[in-house]
Amino acid sequence: MGTTSAAEVETIAETVHDAIASRVFPRHATDSRFDEVLKRCVRGNIGLLADVAAGRVHHEEPQLGHALAFAEVVADQGLPFEDLERAYWVGLEQFWHRWLAIVGEAAARGDGTVAELIGDRTPAVFGYVTRVLGLVSARYDEVAGELACTGEERRRALVGELLGASPPAHTQFLDDELGYRLRACHLALLLQGDRPHAERRLARLRHETDAQAALLVQRSPGLWAGWLGFPGRVDPATLRMIRQAVSRHGEPVVAGGPALGLAGFRRAHEEAVRAFALREVLADPGDFLWYTDVRLEAFLLGDPAAARRFVAEELGELAEANERADRIRETLLAALASGSQARAAAELGVHENTVRLRIRTATELLGDALSERRTELLVALRLRRALGPQAGSGSMDAVG
Repeated sequence: MGTTSAAEVETIAETVHDAIASRVFPRHATDSRFDEVLKRCVRGNIGLLADVAAGRVHHEEPQLGHALAFAEVVADQGLPFEDLERAYWVGLEQFWHRWLAIVGEAAARGDGTVAELIGDRTPAVFGYVTRVLGLVSARYDEVAGELACTGEERRRALVGELLGASPPAHTQFLDDELGYRLRACHLALLLQGDRPHAERRLARLRHETDAQAALLVQRSPGLWAGWLGFPGRVDPATLRMIRQAVSRHGEPVVAGGPALGLAGFRRAHEEAVRAFALREVLADPGDFLWYTDVRLEAFLLGDPAAARRFVAEELGELAEANERADRIRETLLAALASGSQARAAAELGVHENTVRLRIRTATELLGDALSERRTELLVALRLRRALGPQAGSGSMDAVG
């Protein structure tokens, strides 16, 4: 068959991805990191399959990094090889169905008969898939073997049970298998990056915080869950030391806890996950974010519709999504949180007169609320920030 457009190949790739995501990996495909690796694998394979089906034979060996990378992710996640194999056959089914439709359309245009357009490419197409499956199978077995040797797979399975709906009761066996004391006081962390980087960061934090033990498992591609265990309840001085240690290196880390015992192991992780979900709008990419700093937002955002109504009613025009409203909200939040216009100016890097002008504008817009409903305003400002840029609409005069 002749040339296939890039748009047609992309359309086929989208169809194949959607079929594999829904039929083979419905739970894991909701993870953006997993799904991105899946998409790269599908795009790479479909591009090569289209070349093979069109008779564009490459003399050099095809680049299969996309396929091997996905095999590594599937093994890392502890998924059975049967899922990976099924993904390829589901993908081939979808590809071939769409390819035959394209051939039929070409034949209807008079480009040739269906038989002429397909030619003898069927064995080559199936041969490509069989060959790639052999290579990804070898890579899957290699990664799975490495995980089994290090005990990583077993630890991840146990952590999955502990974080699941029906966690096992605490036993010494669990501590021994994990190499971590579950009756400790736990600080949970979510770390991004590859395995060596995550391991180094957790080891460094354990050393700098004098934690008794540390545990690290992969939760999804490029995302690691870590725990630091302390022998007793963590006092305020230790909390300050932990915050300083994590913040010192300017790396993207979120934390939950501290919390005590097996229930605390779960709770601290849940808090870190909730903080991670708010990170994009509440922190710069390199900042450290602790759940305790955003638990008000996390609690109130349990009902986003009610949160938006509250923000709109409290802030009025200041809830709108435009540059002027953004500046005034930022300034008002800094002033109310710090209790000082001078500190707000220093924090924002602007002149104190600029802060005064913006607060005067806010007073004109909010009326008595700035003096009589300070608590509600502070909560509304924090919520508006957490809801992100799409929370408001409209415009204000472009001054101020």
